Amino acid sequence: MSLVIPDEVRERVNEALNEGFPLAFHAVSADSQPIVSFRGSAQTHGDDSLAIWVRSDPSATLEAIAQNPSVAMTYTNMPARKFWIFRGQASLVTDEAQRNQIWEGQHPLEQSRDEQRTGKAVVVRLDSIQGSGVDLRRESTD
Repeated sequence: MSLVIPDEVRERVNEALNEGFPLAFHAVSADSQPIVSFRGSAQTHGDDSLAIWVRSDPSATLEAIAQNPSVAMTYTNMPARKFWIFRGQASLVTDEAQRNQIWEGQHPLEQSRDEQRTGKAVVVRLDSIQGSGVDLRRESTD
């Protein structure tokens, strides 16, 4: 069985900024310092991945991913009593069609902050999703 993002999780992630609950992105720098940022661009990407758009380059987030691709993202909506922790492996997108798809998939507010599309797309292939009625892990043979 492979890890597939459940429908409710997919809907909440894709509407997170509209609802006022952007996801937090967590990485670790080369000197073992936490790198945490809120990502209004967060979105589901396929059945088993999340994606973000990183507007600035250089970026502490991109530098951390280059050193250690193991990352986490968190969704927290306390009024709805929903929360999830996503863990996975991040990679910079080099395919132009996939990069454009991620830029197009982000919230219009986020698009307006990088109208020239100079940022970088990052995909996080999920290893696990845990929280609010969900406990999914990717099988090692996947």
